[in-house]
Amino acid sequence: ATRLYGNNGENDHTNFLDEAASLGLRVAAGVSDYPYYQQVPGRCNTDTDYNCFTQVRATYLLNLQRGFVTEGGEYHPALQYMNILNEPDLKMPSGMDTAGSSKRARWRSLEGPIQMGRALISAFDAMLDAEKEAGVRGRLINFTATFSYATCMPCERFPHKPALGQMATLEDAMRHPAKYGYTPKNDIATAYIERFVHSFNTANPARDLNSQILDTYAVAFPRTPVYIGEYHSVGQENQTEDLDAVLALAASMPLFLGISFFQFQVAYWKGGPEQDFGMFGLGSRTGQRMDYFSAELDVHCLAPVRLAHSGAILSDAVAQAFGGWPVDTKSHCAANPLGVPLTDAGFASIAAQRSASQMRLFVERVAHHMGAAVPAASAPQLEQFARAWSAGGSELSFERLAAHLGSRPAWLVVDPDARCVANRDAAPAVVRAASG
Repeated sequence: ATRLYGNNGENDHTNFLDEAASLGLRVAAGVSDYPYYQQVPGRCNTDTDYNCFTQVRATYLLNLQRGFVTEGGEYHPALQYMNILNEPDLKMPSGMDTAGSSKRARWRSLEGPIQMGRALISAFDAMLDAEKEAGVRGRLINFTATFSYATCMPCERFPHKPALGQMATLEDAMRHPAKYGYTPKNDIATAYIERFVHSFNTANPARDLNSQILDTYAVAFPRTPVYIGEYHSVGQENQTEDLDAVLALAASMPLFLGISFFQFQVAYWKGGPEQDFGMFGLGSRTGQRMDYFSAELDVHCLAPVRLAHSGAILSDAVAQAFGGWPVDTKSHCAANPLGVPLTDAGFASIAAQRSASQMRLFVERVAHHMGAAVPAASAPQLEQFARAWSAGGSELSFERLAAHLGSRPAWLVVDPDARCVANRDAAPAVVRAASG
């Protein structure tokens, strides 16, 4: 699975989810911070007193209409979890989980759990309401709210246990919304029981988890699964051993679903110790440029991060723990066979790599564009063809490749009625604009 953070509801997410599904990846998406405290005017912390129903309903409805739900009215098969808000205990309100020394600060901290609870249950209610308007049916996804690993001193229960006080406050708010100053429009208590999964972030090593949180969690929430949304103990000399330990812990505890390793790329913009996280950094080479909100930015090649104490490649350690293979970083800046233009130049950029796997993807893409498909039974023939065409030679060209595929070799299945073939990789927004 891959965990994501905020997203812009104005953008269509169909292509991303389709690609994830084709790779067998499950997606844990999330609502951005924008409707909670960044939307001006209209943010729900100051403008609507932590009642986030209106803001989050509009945001989530856009998500449902732009890729989260298929044309058949069901959730996209890749979508598994939806995070209402990441670390709400640090944001709604800010500093909620630390009690101040002055009387005024103490009052604010005691009010903090009420405000946080109201924000989360009103947002959850909004998302259930958006589902109704969108006509969602069939398989339903799970919801979560990922808390920090801080203790919540003003919380009624578990004030000295990391994350547990926040979870207990949320459960209480789901079951007793009036106590939190909210009247739900939907049956949030039942939806919480049937669809909610708890989650938290931590940089602590595996050896801390049982005593600090999981043993108590199993007693307090015996029917609600839990997972770690951000896991990476940067101080561990042997990352593979620590990951093996936490995955073994998940295998031995039915309620503990596992971890999402934090994180894919170094977040340079955060600075400080936050830059200790990330399996890949930005290399010195740039592959191309991209438009980002009217600004032209360089797209850097990724460079693997090495552990300071051992020199080991972090992504290799993660791959080993999860039973995968090391990432071939040499291909990170190579031309993408799924993105290069279907022209002589595009063919040349793939052929220059002398890679049968890259050529196979390019050939299959050209075949699709011509209204053909490669059935699973023909995979060996496609692989043999790609090896021959990736070996190099002045006689090989895009024109000859297209002509050969156009001759309908036996390993292709061609639609005889195909006349005009759409680009299957086009963004949905482009298709909508072209079709009116």
